Amino acid sequence: MSKFSIQRKDIVIFTIILILSTISLVFVNNNFKFYTSTIVKINSIEEEKIDPITEPNILGIEEDYYLQKITGTIMNGKDKGKIISLENERSTSNVVDEKYKKGDYVFVSGNDITGLKRDVYIIIVIVIFIFLLFIIGKFKGLLSIVSVVFNTIIFCIGIKLYTNGLNIILLILIESIIFTIISLILTNGVNKNTLSAIISVIASMLVLSIMILLIAGITKYKNVNFNGMSFLTVPPEAIFTAELLIGGLGAIMDVCITITSSIKELIDKDNNIETRALIKSSRNIGKDIMGTMINVLFFTYLSGCLPIFVLSLRNGVSLTNYIQANFSLELTRFLVGSIGIVLAIPISSLISIKFYKRGDAR
Repeated sequence: MSKFSIQRKDIVIFTIILILSTISLVFVNNNFKFYTSTIVKINSIEEEKIDPITEPNILGIEEDYYLQKITGTIMNGKDKGKIISLENERSTSNVVDEKYKKGDYVFVSGNDITGLKRDVYIIIVIVIFIFLLFIIGKFKGLLSIVSVVFNTIIFCIGIKLYTNGLNIILLILIESIIFTIISLILTNGVNKNTLSAIISVIASMLVLSIMILLIAGITKYKNVNFNGMSFLTVPPEAIFTAELLIGGLGAIMDVCITITSSIKELIDKDNNIETRALIKSSRNIGKDIMGTMINVLFFTYLSGCLPIFVLSLRNGVSLTNYIQANFSLELTRFLVGSIGIVLAIPISSLISIKFYKRGDAR
């Protein structure tokens, strides 16, 4: 009977997701009136090649340029239904421009195209993500989306408080604790295992924070190039420190919950297991997950700088100059996040071993 009720519950949730997804897709395909900017649907395009308007770069690379003559229909505003003609000049690389196609919806200001309407694609990706979460993780998987929504709201509140004059580093520390509590409780429930993991994450973040602040105070971020943050109108050091604190939080949470759950399982199976054996087992588990989690951080930060990296190399900037000018920020983020992962292993091991008393592993 319970098995049937669970299956029925899954069918109900799946149906609700399907209905909401359908409503969302229909809405974003017909939400033109909610935009203040003029939206035009492209009906036809004629494209012709034009002569390059720029000289070849220092590598001798010369791009082809094209002029797109576009006919489209205005989808909102007082001129809704009006047919207009537009032009779009694009290059082969599309670095600072875009190639449009028939059926696209674009934002228009005067006679200029300012961008592509992408909300439909975003909703499609979100719908696919939600369905995959439900299929693999069931209701528990959906709770991860709830945690992301809550964390996003809290993060936005923190940014608002920062603009009102509060210290950003203090805000990030407080928010990190809130992020941890919300994420772990929603994904793992309220239990002893979750409490142990929360304490482990907070302890790891505090140790990492002290290290970062001490190193930053001693070095004053010498040899760290802040050119990539030159758009800020405030000193970048405090913002960068906050980035370092929050950058590896997700990986630290993952390490702590893995170590804590493993320690619990070991004690559940053998209540008389020696502390030395627990420490050895947690160390072995840490070795297994350390490499993969560090690589997750590395490829995450690498992907963030890949477009500028490729663009720099294509314009003759040497690899050494690029690393000195741009990669120091990403490298610092990666190293600090990796230190946080390494610290989280012994800290979560010791806390979980102390937390689960003999005969009280449950």
